[in-house]
Formats: sequence, structure tokens, C-alpha cells
Amino acid sequence: MKRIFLLLALLFVFVSSSSFVFGDESIIVNQVPMKWQYDIPAAKFWEGLPIGTGRFVAMIPGSTNHEVIPFNDETLWTGGPYNAAIKNTTEIIRKIREYAFARNWKAADTEGRKLFGNPVHVQFYQPMARLNIKVDEHAFDKISDYQRSLDMDNGTVNIRYKKDGIQFNRQVFASFPDQVVVYHLTADQKAKINFTVYFTSLQPSAKTYLENDNDTIVTDGTTISEKKGEIILPPELRWQAKVKIVNQGGKQSIDNNKITISGADSATIILAGATNWVNYNDVSANEKQRCNDYIDNASKFSYEELLQRHQDDYKPMINACKIYLGNDPHPDWTTTQCIEAIREANKKIDTKTNKPVELIPDIVPAYTARYFQFARYILLCGAREGTLAMNNHNPWLDDMNGRWRGRWTLNFNLQECYWCVENTNLPKVNDSLLLFVQNLAESGERTAKETFGCRGWCACHGTDIWFHSAPTDIQPHWGLWQFGGVWLMNQLYTHYEFDPDPNSEYLKRIYPLLKGAVLFGADSLTKEPQTGLMVTCPSTSPENSFIDEKSNSNFAVSFASASDIQLIKHLFRNFIEASKTLNVDEDLRNEISQLIHQMPTHQIGQHGQLQEWFYDFKEREPTHRHLMHLYALYPDDDLTPLRNPQLKESVMKVLQRRGDFQYMGAFSNWKISMYARLNEPERAYKLLQMALPMVSYYYKPAKEDSTITPSFEGNQAIMAFAAGVAELLLQSHADELSLLPALPKAWQTGAVKGLRARGGYEIDLAWNNGKLSQAQIKSRYNKTCRLRTKSPIKIFAGNKEFPHKKLNENLIELETKAGEIYYIK
Repeated sequence: MKRIFLLLALLFVFVSSSSFVFGDESIIVNQVPMKWQYDIPAAKFWEGLPIGTGRFVAMIPGSTNHEVIPFNDETLWTGGPYNAAIKNTTEIIRKIREYAFARNWKAADTEGRKLFGNPVHVQFYQPMARLNIKVDEHAFDKISDYQRSLDMDNGTVNIRYKKDGIQFNRQVFASFPDQVVVYHLTADQKAKINFTVYFTSLQPSAKTYLENDNDTIVTDGTTISEKKGEIILPPELRWQAKVKIVNQGGKQSIDNNKITISGADSATIILAGATNWVNYNDVSANEKQRCNDYIDNASKFSYEELLQRHQDDYKPMINACKIYLGNDPHPDWTTTQCIEAIREANKKIDTKTNKPVELIPDIVPAYTARYFQFARYILLCGAREGTLAMNNHNPWLDDMNGRWRGRWTLNFNLQECYWCVENTNLPKVNDSLLLFVQNLAESGERTAKETFGCRGWCACHGTDIWFHSAPTDIQPHWGLWQFGGVWLMNQLYTHYEFDPDPNSEYLKRIYPLLKGAVLFGADSLTKEPQTGLMVTCPSTSPENSFIDEKSNSNFAVSFASASDIQLIKHLFRNFIEASKTLNVDEDLRNEISQLIHQMPTHQIGQHGQLQEWFYDFKEREPTHRHLMHLYALYPDDDLTPLRNPQLKESVMKVLQRRGDFQYMGAFSNWKISMYARLNEPERAYKLLQMALPMVSYYYKPAKEDSTITPSFEGNQAIMAFAAGVAELLLQSHADELSLLPALPKAWQTGAVKGLRARGGYEIDLAWNNGKLSQAQIKSRYNKTCRLRTKSPIKIFAGNKEFPHKKLNENLIELETKAGEIYYIK
């Protein structure tokens, strides 16, 4: 009888998604379908559905009678290789320091402007062309049952509708293995596929023609060479795009560089594009050969094979992390309906008093899970192995300007894109950031030497495909900031922290870059005469300025801003650890260890706030959007309650003075992770809910934005959202793993699979009634693991309880072995 009851109990555990199973390989996560879905075609650019290969991207609007698909290559920019660094600046640097140390901020600002590069602005990211697919008889008012969706589970865009009783289907995807966009048209009756394909482009130089016995349309050109009021360098980039159609049944006809398909059973459109860019200083590639190779290679496969190749590549990565926060009560709702329901609830939030009304629509948990996966999907579209870093101002483009010129912004925007790469299990995406930094560091060596008189390499506020690394954009409060390379190296080192193989080829690969950034950081420090401290000068706090009480004027240039010191100290700590692991550069390591102790420490200002500058200046804008002086809270961990509990109140004071809802998007989403680190889940959740229906910067959408689809002014806000969700569920800093450290009340029941933690761990979690019910930890290495939970737990390996040491009520220590799985209940 006892054996029967035992078997029944085990069966119940197996079928329950929220029950623990010893020896099972994973916790079951009943993730809702990851789809954005609509019942009308896109009317604006950002109402389209984005796809991409990491390099080559397209926006799918889903029009039934005239589909216009803008597509771009990440390397298509105005200009050509150039060096913007200003030379012979020793006297300028000396004067800036003299003025700053004398507290003559006006003179320091004025002198600082002399360091800006030539040209002072980066070049422009450019659109390539548009693929047009016309089906004249399929006007929207002539069809019925229209549906379009982005299926994030499979990496496809799907369009369905009926006309005259016939079901028409279109499926679109961008294949990383084949580096093409594939557009497939079918119907449930034979000989019903009719359409015309042709190219258009915003580029004035674009020319279109036919080749390969007229079965392939080609368009090519360069980029613009002039722009009113702007310095545009002569174009050195060439581009080409090709489209080939493979139809089953029916026939093709040619007219005026257009291909028409008539009476086909189905058809597959293959689109490719390429440029002649090789690296920041080399444009010697053959864009025509590249484009031809993409088309020829993809054409060897049937549509079904192309789709399978795409999904074999894509699905393991998107499925590596799954999340369940609640059932979807409205599976038939369009994404627009979901957004409008959340937005209506958010109107109840009083942004003046900072006290949101407790109103949570029932769609929020499922929608939050989708938004989490949307961030991961977008990353896989815009950054892959062998491509450049995610363009934080969107690789998708359909105008000649781009947002902020389409540049990579380095004073937190680009880095924010990568915050969710490690903990949400997309480690391969880090390769794109490394390739980006390798190019940037080569350019940055010139700027470090010529502009700042330093060893190593540096990068300033923003860059382009030519890796402009000098100060940009004239205004010191954002342009004169030279520590973008320092932050990028800290981000690249994070990848090693999540997979700390002591024999790591990765660590060896990044070490020269790390050392170069350290040399620049060390040489940037100078002794401040009054205190004897080693400080940065010139120094700014990105995009902010202070008020000089003597003149009542705003200035930006001073010395030892908190963000400079925090960034450099973090870099120095990473370097010390890396050099010890690799057993190299002992003398430099000792020098850096001494420097850390000579730098300023955290300071508290007159309002009880963590100071942003060395002096407790009056802030020009107390609610300023940037939070650079809280870098040590997140993504670093030097200001967390685990490291510095005595500073929590001063950090909270900064967030209180900044205001949670003053600047939404990229800035408010950074605060989600900050509040998670501060163990303030409800504050984090209110920001999270406010973020869900956001569409643009400061609530001021541009003309291409939409209020009915998920989009932001830059991708970094979406990625920061996902990073924040993960941080609420799992934290791994201060040499600890913390399970459900900041679980919001709204997430009473849930599960997540495939989160990653520093130290080389992969973790699955499930919880009921707001408390951990089960977890599993897989260790990649033989390591001592410190594990923090909010309630007592038991640990098992296989079917036996695993021994561990209890350090305090909520903290235990266990010795993990590589490849072993540890079960927790």
C-alpha cells in the first residue's frame, strides 16, 4: 500500500508544473505563446514587424496589396575612413586642469571645447533600399480575416487573409546561416499567386537593373555626399542588393526592371544586400561578390530547407531562456488591445506625487513575459557572431537621418543593450560587442595618444562605422567624456564573470583590450593639489551640468566626477583579477592596486544624496535623466546593500530626487535593475508596468513611431526592461547567488528556465504564493557557491540531500562540481 501511495505521489509531482522532481532535468515553464499580433497592416514605420540576421535587417509592414519593405545593412554609412582626433593638445589639457583645480569652471569649459574632433560630428547611418511586392487585386478593403503576427518562438512574421474564399498566407524570416531575408507566398488553391516585385531606394545614386538572364533584380549605389548644414565626408562605401524569385507553377515576366509572377501555386522571394566595408579603416571588399554569394548559396535550398536552417539556428537560442509570469486571459486580443488596456490603467498613476494607483490589468503578467522575450528576439535580429554591436538607436531605418544620426552612443546606451545578454542566456551575442570593441580600440589608440596624451586606448561619447573615438558634438556636458572604452571593457569582462573558465581563451582574447583601457585609465589620473588624491581631469558627468554659485551659470567640466571614479575603479578591479588569473603583468597589477587606494571614495552631499561630482555642486536639473553616478549600484555592485549597506539611503535619495517617472524609456528602465539591487521590488514593478506601453522618448513620438506597437526611441530601453525582469528574479553579485531577491507582489506564481549567474551557473526557478517552491542549479565548474534565499531550503543532488554549510539564516555555502545539478526545495 505504501508503495502505491508513493507512486501516486511521484506521478502527481511529475505532471504538476509547479512541483519539484528529483532527478528531472528542468522545471516545466508553461510559457504563453510569444507573439505580437494585429488585425490591420502597419500604417507607420514602427508599426511594422522587425526581422534581422544581425547584419542585414528589414521591417515587414504586412500590406496585402503593396508591401514596401525597407531593408538595411549595419555597415552602410556616409563617408569613409577618417581620424577625427585633435593633435598636440598637451597645453590644452594642462590649462583645463589648472582652471578646474582653481575652480574656474567657465575657463575649464571653454578650454575643453578645443578638444572636440574634426569633423566634430559622427557620420550618418543610411538606408539601403526598399523591396516592393505588389498584388493589385488584394486591396485591404477587398479581403477578410486579416491577421499578421511576429512569432518570436520561431523567428517568423506571418500574414494571413482571405479573398474570394481563398486563404492566402505569407511567411517571412531573416536567416542568419544564409544571411538573406526570405518571403514566402502560398494559397490554399493552386495557381492563385500573382504579384510584381521591384526595388526603390531613398539613395539618390541608386540604379536598378536585371541580371542572370533576367531572373534577378539588382539595385546598387553609394551613400549621400552632402547634407545642408553638415560636414559629410566623400562616400567610400558601395552597396548592392539583389532579389531572386523561385516560383512553383505559373510563369515569370519582365518589364522595366520588374518581375511579375502569374498563376503560381507558391513563390519564394530571396533578398540579399551587402557593402564593401571590411573594418573601420578598410573598404576593400567586393560588395557585388558578397551579394551574389548570398543569393547563390541561399538559392541552393528549397523554402522548407531555408526555414529549417533558420530555425535550427534560432530556436535553441530563443528557447534557452523561458519565462512564465501568469496565464494569458485574452489570447485573442491584438497587441494593440493589450497596450491600450495597460495604458488606460497607467493613466491612474499620479506622476506629480510619484504615487501610482494600484491598478494592474490582468493582461500584464503575460504581456510582461512577451516583452521580456521581445528584447531577446531583437538582440538576435541585431547582433550575432561576426556582426557588429547592436545599434542602440535601431539598425532598422527608413529615412536619411536616423535617430541621433544612427550612431552608437557609448555613455550607457550601447552598454544597456547588452545587460540582458548574459543573465537571459544569449552569451553568443557578446561576440558582436567584442568585434565592435576591437575596431574601436584600434581607432581609440590614436585618440588616446593624440588628443589625451595617454597610453592605451579610449572612446568618447558616440561613434560610427569609422569608429570616431574623439570628443564629439561640441557640447562638453555630453561630448567631452572619454571613458566609453572603460565601460565597454567592464561589459566585456562581465561575459567572463558569467563563464569564468580559468583556462579561458576568451579572457586571453580580451586581455590586451582590457590592459589598453587600464593604461588609459591610469594615465588619465592626475594628482589634485589640495587633497593629493588621484583624479580624472577633464571630467564630466554624462549629459548633466552643475551651477557655479559665484556666477550662477551652468558648466560641465570639473574633475573626478563620481561616474569616472566608479568606472575606472571597476575596470582596475577587473584587471587585477584577470592578470592574476593569467599570471601576467605583476608590476602593472601592483601599480593599479596602489592607484585604487589613491582615488576618491563615495561622498554624501547636502541632501543626503550620493554626490555626482567631487564637490557638492548645486544641480542644474535635480531630475536629470542620466544616473551615471549610480553605476556602482548597477551594473557594478560596489553600492549594493550587500557591499555597502550604509550607503543605501544616500542612493535612494538620488533616485527620489531624480523622480521615477520624469524620464521614461531607457532611463527609467535602468532604475528597474537599480531598485532590484536595493530590494525595492514594488518600486521596480511600478516602473516596469509604466514601461510596457511606452513608445517614445519623453512621451513625444516621432512621425515614424506608433502608439499601438511596442517600440522605444532606442533598443536599449527594451533590453534594459528584460535585464530588470531577470534582476528581480535572480541576482549574482557580491560573490553570492540570490534566488527571488526582489519578487514583486504581482508575480505570485511563476517560473523561469535558463537564467545564468556569475560564477558559471544556470538556474531554473519556480514559485507559488510569492515564495520559492523549487529551483535547480547547474554548475559549469568546481566552485564554492554561496546561495541566498528568503526562506530555509533543502538541497539535493540526485535523490540524496546534499551537505552544505549554513552561514546565517538566509545564506548557505555548498561545494559544487562541474556538470552537476543541484535541486532545491
